[in-house]
Amino acid sequence: MVISMSDAAGPETGDDRPTRTFGPPAAVVVGTLVTGFVFLVVLEFLVIISFVGQKLWRDPAMLHDLLFTLPLLLWVLVATGVTVVSLRVLTAWLQIDGSGFELRSLFRRTRRCSWDEVGEVIAVRDIDRGASPAEMVDAAETAYDGVYVLDPSGRRIIAVSSRFFGRRAQQMMLRRAQDAGVSISHIDAITPAELRAQVPQSMSFVDRHPHLLLLMLLAFYVGHNVLTFVVWGL
Repeated sequence: MVISMSDAAGPETGDDRPTRTFGPPAAVVVGTLVTGFVFLVVLEFLVIISFVGQKLWRDPAMLHDLLFTLPLLLWVLVATGVTVVSLRVLTAWLQIDGSGFELRSLFRRTRRCSWDEVGEVIAVRDIDRGASPAEMVDAAETAYDGVYVLDPSGRRIIAVSSRFFGRRAQQMMLRRAQDAGVSISHIDAITPAELRAQVPQSMSFVDRHPHLLLLMLLAFYVGHNVLTFVVWGL
């Protein structure tokens, strides 16, 4: 692990455009739509063809027998979850200016913060997660893996990922923090365990356990399809 405490944000020369509101890049928009389609349609294909092929909405047990209705209820749960997560990502926007920043999106609590409420900003160039889902969307080599904005107690306020907001959002966050006199720590390379030890509140559950999340999702989809085959057949 290499750590430097330079306060220089290092914005790229010529990148002085006045943009201060940032949303998900095109790659994130496309990736979110494709991922939503996979989770909602591809992985639920057995459920969909069983329901439609057998015209189960005509079955008298539908909505009256809990076990018979359970595959449909779980599909509705998946559809709701996929829709909420997709809209949360697609509608996110981050506004940064000299007084502070604000993060908004559907199905997310709005976060507003002034610079005097920020204790520290930690910019991590590379977090060695191995082959995690986050690595599926490559960030630019000049971007940080994550820029973490912390309150004075070390609790995370927001995390600005280059994958979800772009490199320029990170540069603007660092530039505005520097102008406001906020302490900035630059970390060249670190493991998730080292980052958690240094800043316990910096990473969310998904950041800490991406492989566990994938296993849980896989187990759910396998279980849902097996349940559908047993209860509805083909």
